[in-house]
Parts: sequence; C-alpha cells; structure tokens
Amino acid sequence: MIQFILQLPLWQIIRSFGIVSFILLTAGVCLGILYSFPFWKGITKANMYKLHMYATIAGTGIGFVHGIITVIDPYMPFAWSEVFIPFTAANNPILNGLGTLALFGMLIVILTTDLRNKLKKTLWHAIHMLSYPIFALAWVHGYFLGTDTTSASVRWMYLLCAAAVLLLTAYRLMQGQMNSGRAAGAAEG
Repeated sequence: MIQFILQLPLWQIIRSFGIVSFILLTAGVCLGILYSFPFWKGITKANMYKLHMYATIAGTGIGFVHGIITVIDPYMPFAWSEVFIPFTAANNPILNGLGTLALFGMLIVILTTDLRNKLKKTLWHAIHMLSYPIFALAWVHGYFLGTDTTSASVRWMYLLCAAAVLLLTAYRLMQGQMNSGRAAGAAEG
C-alpha cells in the first residue's frame, strides 16, 4: 500500500489540491459576500448559505490534505513541523508559513461559525471578517509559491479570483452605504 502511494504523481497531486482548495475558498468567500446582500430571501438565501459553507469547508479540507501530502512527497519532502509550525520550512519559509497561517485561520473561522450561537455576535463577526486577510494569505502563498503560476492560465485564475473578491467587497460596501444613506434620509423626513 505504501509503495502504491509513493508511486502516485504526488507533486502533481499537491499542486492540483492547492489550486482546487484556492478555487473553493474563493467560491466560499464570494458566496459569503453575496449571502450578506439584503435582497436575497427565503430558500435562495438558505441555499446560498449551504453552498458557502460547503465550499469553505471543502476548500479548507482539501488545503489541509495539500499540506499533509508534502510530508510523503519524495520530490521535496516536508517534516511535520514544517507543515504545522509557520515559517519553519527549509524551502521558502515565509511563503509556506503564510499557507500554514491561512489553514489555521480558516479552521478558526469554521470552528467559531459552528459555535456562533455561544459567542457574542460582534465577536463572531470580527472573527469571520478575518476571512479577508486569510484569503489574502492563501492568495500570496499560491500565487508566489505555486510552481504552476508560470502558466498564464493559472496566473489568470489567481488574478480573477482576487478580482472577484475585491469587486464583490466593493459592491457590498457601496450597498451598505446606500442603505445607511436611505435610513438617514428616512429618519430626517
């Protein structure tokens, strides 16, 4: 069994899992932003939340496996400590450390979401907003460390994912300001 595993194209699997993880995390973040728009109602909003959770948890899980497989990779093996202790990797410690921090951050966001009924809403919301810097950490890790970013299509994938999150965030902020303006106008009138 071990021999079979070691004969798999582990380096390609690691790279593929990293890309799939990032795409799912991007989908999770984008769906989370979309979910926060006030015009979604009922079953549509409930389904969007389910997709948001599925993409986020699946992306985090695949990202976890992406890191774990590096321990058995014969091409560039990592020690367990290099995988789980940020900035200790012999190869590219900063960029690998950012990936480790992104994983830990996502685990915290997921765990606190599961516990949100036991947390103050402001605390849960503050932790959940860490999804933005966590996404940025994952982006930097993948874009600058990923060996596939020499490919134009992979480089564009990272850039389009970042653009989607930035555009949705900007639109959501504008939506919030418009709603605040309407509420202030209604209070004055």
